[in-house]
Amino acid sequence: MENKETISGTPGSPVPPPYYASYVPRNKKPEYQGFKSLVTSSKGLTISVLSIALCILFLETIFYQSPGIAAPIYLSAFYYSLYYFFRENNTPINRTAILLAIPAMLMAVSFFIHYNPSTRWITWLTLIGIICIQLILLGNLKINSIFSLDTFVKVIINLFAKPFTNLAMPFHSFGILKNKKSTTVKNLFYVLLGIIIAIPVAAILMGLFVRADAVFAASVKSFKTFIGLDLGRITLDIFLGLPAGIFLGAALLGLKYEKHKEKTLKNVDGCINTIITGTFLSIINIFIIAFVGFQFMYLFGGSDNIKITGLSYAEYARRGFFELCTASAIIFAIALFVIGMTKKTNGKLPLWVSLGTVILCAGDGILLISAVKRMFLYISAYGLSIKRVLTLWLMAVIGLCLLWMIIKCFKIGIDVKKWIGITIIVGVCILSLINIEKIIADYNVDSYLKNPDNPTIVHYLDQLSFTATPQLEKLKDLSESQKTDIKLNEIIENKKSQLDGRNKLYGFTLDSIEASKVLNKSK
Repeated sequence: MENKETISGTPGSPVPPPYYASYVPRNKKPEYQGFKSLVTSSKGLTISVLSIALCILFLETIFYQSPGIAAPIYLSAFYYSLYYFFRENNTPINRTAILLAIPAMLMAVSFFIHYNPSTRWITWLTLIGIICIQLILLGNLKINSIFSLDTFVKVIINLFAKPFTNLAMPFHSFGILKNKKSTTVKNLFYVLLGIIIAIPVAAILMGLFVRADAVFAASVKSFKTFIGLDLGRITLDIFLGLPAGIFLGAALLGLKYEKHKEKTLKNVDGCINTIITGTFLSIINIFIIAFVGFQFMYLFGGSDNIKITGLSYAEYARRGFFELCTASAIIFAIALFVIGMTKKTNGKLPLWVSLGTVILCAGDGILLISAVKRMFLYISAYGLSIKRVLTLWLMAVIGLCLLWMIIKCFKIGIDVKKWIGITIIVGVCILSLINIEKIIADYNVDSYLKNPDNPTIVHYLDQLSFTATPQLEKLKDLSESQKTDIKLNEIIENKKSQLDGRNKLYGFTLDSIEASKVLNKSK
């Protein structure tokens, strides 16, 4: 049957249903227009320009280099930019975001103190995570807690998804230049424009001067070598830095000026029935208690068990080590899941579940102790390595997190996720600030000098960075045959090439001073 109802004045047009609403483009909505008007300001323009400059500098000083002193200087500049942008006279800056700057700066300073490429990836991941949380807090987005699924979702949405929809905003911020009253901003823009015009002219003149005077050309070449100036790379920095800066500007402008929905992710904690988790824990604990009880003497018998079984140090230490570590990580995840997802009574876990979780964490602790003991046996026989140190560090962090979960079972009011997050951040700060590779080199060299029959323990020095160079001085009194046996000259040459390949300006580290002195003596 045809719909005979028509809209008044438009013969033949059907009447829309009552729930119908005509489509309005986003850029025509009042919310978008309000967002655009706030962006079109001196502060909006400044942060747009700074975002582009910071991204170009990041590529030049950190991304393409092995950062040293550039890391803390760059992070300080980035934080100052954020402070300028998000500070308002009538609204205090989020206190938690300010406190998170302390571990972030400590991690950045670690890049200046020493060069440990083997552990820097952990520092970088943690540092990026901290900065993402800080940006969400500075944007005054409502979250359940800083270490929650809600925070993770908001980081993904507001820092990696929404900026794509706001890419036009950094360009809109230049609309402030149309305001004739804003003479200061216009003058700054004209200065920037003059700099952009002067750069190619200065480059042409520099090229002519270099060709005209050989002494001047040598001085320019020395300066370029010192700061690691590469015109081709600078061009690439600008080419990639411009879109990256626009993206960063869109993210920052969106965090500050876009209207956010005051909505948090629904808290899924406490949604599983007590009987389910209690039964599950009981079964898991039976296996853990059986394993720990049956093999307790074997796990902690040490060298006596090695003699009985006829296993070598390597076989004993490796046998089941990674299985124990994997089991420990799984048990840790189970305990954290049970504490968070079990239904509470008056805010407390049932006694059955609390005791089961404590037993689970205690059993996991025994597994960790067993794994650590095996690792120490392996280290005593074959020396230290990056993987062995990182494994010990990870097990120490897991052990401390287990303590927080045991405390949670008795003091339910404690935010265990927050304390676990703090423990991980503190652990990464310690790992970053300690010169791990220097400790490894020191231990392995001392072990070799005590037992010269095992030269393989020193061969690992070749895999470390130049920060381990000072420990090589202990080997200078060896006989020529011993030096040849451990390939000392090859190790020294490798350290020289590593040090020479670093940027003398951006990549400067404190440990390079001592390393240079030692390498200069070995010439």
